Formats: sequence, C-alpha cells, structure tokens
Amino acid sequence: MENIENLESELYLLDSFIFFLLVIFSAFFSGAETAFLSISKYSGDQLETGRARTTRRLKKLHSRTQDLLIAILIGNTLVNLSAATVAALMTHRLAQNVHLNSNVAILLEVIIVTLILLVLSEITPKFLAIKRPLKFASLVSGPILIYLRLMAPLTFLLNAMTSGLSHLLGISSRSLTLREEELRTLVEVGEEQGVLEKEEREMIHSIFEFRETQVKEVMIPRIDMVCIEKSATLMDLVNLIKQKGHTRIPLYEGRIDNILGIIHAKDLLPYLNQQNHEVELAQLARRALFVPEYKRIDELLKEFQKEKMHMAIVVDEYGGTAGLVTLEDILEEIVGEIQDEYDQETPLLRKIDENTYLVNAKIDLHDLNRELNLNLPTESDFESLGGFIFSLTGTVPKEKDVVAYKEHRFIIEKIDRNRIVQVRIEKVNDRAEPQTVEINP
Repeated sequence: MENIENLESELYLLDSFIFFLLVIFSAFFSGAETAFLSISKYSGDQLETGRARTTRRLKKLHSRTQDLLIAILIGNTLVNLSAATVAALMTHRLAQNVHLNSNVAILLEVIIVTLILLVLSEITPKFLAIKRPLKFASLVSGPILIYLRLMAPLTFLLNAMTSGLSHLLGISSRSLTLREEELRTLVEVGEEQGVLEKEEREMIHSIFEFRETQVKEVMIPRIDMVCIEKSATLMDLVNLIKQKGHTRIPLYEGRIDNILGIIHAKDLLPYLNQQNHEVELAQLARRALFVPEYKRIDELLKEFQKEKMHMAIVVDEYGGTAGLVTLEDILEEIVGEIQDEYDQETPLLRKIDENTYLVNAKIDLHDLNRELNLNLPTESDFESLGGFIFSLTGTVPKEKDVVAYKEHRFIIEKIDRNRIVQVRIEKVNDRAEPQTVEINP
C-alpha cells in the first residue's frame, strides 16, 4: 500500500513537471508569435541589433514570416493540447483518490488550466513581446530558427493545403501586394527572359536597398574633402575652385572639425570684377547642414528637398567632421555614377588579366564581393577594401606589402599619407592561409 502511495506521489510530481514544462513552451511560442508579427513590417536596417549573428538570424526569419507563423501556430497548438491532456489525466487521478464527482473535477480543471494558460502562456509573454519586440525576437531567434528547419516539411504541407483550400473557395491565397523578395525574383526572371536590361535590374535593386543605406556608406570621407580655411584670400578660393572643379566649398576655421559654412562659387561673381579682392570669406559662407553618419539617405534626401540644399557635412558620434555628402552622391545610389564635365574617369576596379585586378581601396566591400565573386567579411566596423586590409595588418602598410587572405593576395600599390589608395588583387592557385600578412622591412 505504501509503495502504491509513493508511486502515486511520483506520478503527480512527474505530471506537474511535464505540465509546467509545456506551459513554458506555450509561453515561448506565444511570445515569439507576437514579437515576429510586431517586427514583420520592420525594414532591414531596423533589424540591426549590434550583433552580426543575431541580425543575420532575424533577417532570415523576417524574410519567411508566413512559414514562421505557421510553424509557431503548430507548435503552440500541440503544446496547449498536450498541456490540457496532462491536466485532464492529473484531474482524473486526483478525483478518484479523493472521491470527487467527475463533473465537478472537470469543471475545476477547465477553470484552473484556463487561468494558468491565459496568465502564464498568453498574456504575460505577449505583453513582454509587445513592449520589446526586437529584444524578444533576438532572444528566441536561435531556437526558433532550428525549430523552423525541423518543421519545414509540415509547414510546406500545411501551406499547400491552405493554398488548395483557398483555391477551391475562390479566395486568392496571394496578397495583392508583393513582398520585396518576390519583386526581386520577378526582376531576376525579367532579366533572364530579356524583358529587363542589366542596368534596369541594378537600378531596381538599388531602389530596394535605398532605405537601408546610411550616409556613412555614400559620403566623401574627411581625408578627401576639399575645404578652405577662413583666413584664405578670395583668389585662393577662386584658384581652388578652378583646380578642383567644385561649385561648393566648405569653409572652416582652425581645423576641419570646425566648419563655418558652405561657399557657393556663384556667390563670388560680384567680387571678381572689383579691383580690390579683399573680402572676408566668412561673409560669403552660407549655412551648412550637419547630419549624423548613421542617418538613412532616404531621410537625408527629404531633408535636402525641404531645406533646398545640395550638400551636408557628416559628423561622427563625437561631433567631429567625418566627411561630406551631396545630392549627387545620393542620386548615384539609384542611377549609378553621374559624370559631369569636371569628373575624371577613374574606375574603382580595372581588370588586368583573368586572375589580377587593380582596385581603388575605397571600393565598398559589398560591391567588390559582387564584382569579383569574393567572400570578404562585411559584418564589421570597416566598409571599404582599405579598411579591411587595415583590420588584417593592424598597422599602416607600405607600398608593395602583401596581405594574403584565403585564396587571394592583396598587394599595396599606392599609399598616400597613411591611406591605402590602390591595391592589386591576385588570385593564387594554392589556398593562402587566412589573414596572413607579408610586411616588407
């Protein structure tokens, strides 16, 4: 008799453990459903978490929202049914032991289980997910991604059944609005079938990426800025404009971090006919627009339109000058390079032979990977080829230094004031050791 009582106690403990474990899983699925529904309208840059791996997982799940929600609903339904079943078995066993009426026992079980599931598995996790959807989604993204892969066959089957049923009922299973991924696929198919030219495809892809591009990705870096000091003369400014061919020149005092304004070339015309060219350049400067380097370029374009400006000074997190950005820089993100009469044709990448390319070090790593089919890391603090090489060397290289990374060698062809200007990329037959550096003495 004592053994039977011990067994009953152990069964109660086991059932209770299983029940509350299922409640935890139910809360997990409920919170995940709310979190991923909340971020389903987020753009790519809004999914940035500061951790590259987590951001990649979120973007992967974000692109499969429909499959994800189906899988979560399957899991939540199975877990809740299992919890109700375990609770029913516990109630039945308890009712027999205490000689409780079965109808009363069932009523009590329904009330208690409903309250537990509502509070612990629905209201609480969903409240937390609504308050911090991105944080919640980040925390569960790892296990959810594994779960989604495991549930892929069942998810596919239910998707097909839903589509078939919708078709029989005369309901379109497709949304009237296409997702970005579907539009990208249509663009690729259009190019393959000859409906779209390569340039048209690239322009459409640029429009997709426009909202996710930040100012720091398109700006002219500080070291390449053409500026003039406040103490310079009018003729110094005229000669600078003639030499560089720019119509807008930032004016600074003391150092480039102290920008006073922007001087327009056309504002100099009234003073050029005067015998006395002594004029304070600060009097000619117009108000400068300052923007943070992490501002999205679509927002900056609207600001340019509102302020009727064509140039902005980009500042870093410490308030220093990081570079400048123009209206032309932003438009080039959509239509490609815009050449005017002053621009010199200097391609960022030039093919020497099948295995050798001469590359400008400021080329964006995404563009370089796409053009040469490379796999250089892009989820880091650097964005250009020069920044990538600096990250490998840990020091300022000299001309003819060689940096080997995987199956490529990067030979420094030109250095200008501690800045890498030009790099020759060579593909080697034997795979090089990753991140090895050959520095000339």
